[in-house]
Amino acid sequence: MIVLLLIAVNIVFDILGTSVTAAELPPLNSMAAKKVPGAKQAIWLVRNADAVANFCNDVVGDVAGAVTGAAGATVAMKLARMMQGASWVEEALGLLIIGVISGLTVGGKAAGKSFAIENATTAVMAAGRIIYWAENITGRSFTGGRSGSNGRRRNS
Repeated sequence: MIVLLLIAVNIVFDILGTSVTAAELPPLNSMAAKKVPGAKQAIWLVRNADAVANFCNDVVGDVAGAVTGAAGATVAMKLARMMQGASWVEEALGLLIIGVISGLTVGGKAAGKSFAIENATTAVMAAGRIIYWAENITGRSFTGGRSGSNGRRRNS
C-alpha cells in the first residue's frame, strides 16, 4: 500500500507541475474577481510556474521515485524470504516488482501529462483550493498573500 501511495504522490505532483506550465491566467483571474476560494493561490502557482514545476516534477518526483524503488526492493526481499525459494526465484521476483513499479509510475505519469495539459485550469484550481484550505487552517500564507479568516498578512 505504501508503494502504491508513493506512486500516486509522484503522479499527482507530476500532473500539478505540468498543469502550472500549461494553465492560462485569464480564467483564473476571472475566478479570483468572483472571489472563488483558491483562485488567488492558483494564480500564484501559475505566475511561479517555473519554480512550482521544478519542485513538483524534479524534487518531489526524484525523491518519490527513489523512495518507491527502495520500498519496492524491501517488498521483494520480504516476499522472497516468505517463499524461501531458489535464488533465481528471488531475483525474478525482485525484477518483477521493480518492473511493475516502473510501469505504474511511467504509465501513470504519461496518462497524467495528457490530463494535465487538457485540464490545466481544473488541476491548478484543485491545488489552489487545497492551498487555500491549508492556509485557512494554519493561519499561514504559503503563497505570499493574505491568509486566515481575519485577512491580516502574516510573516513567515
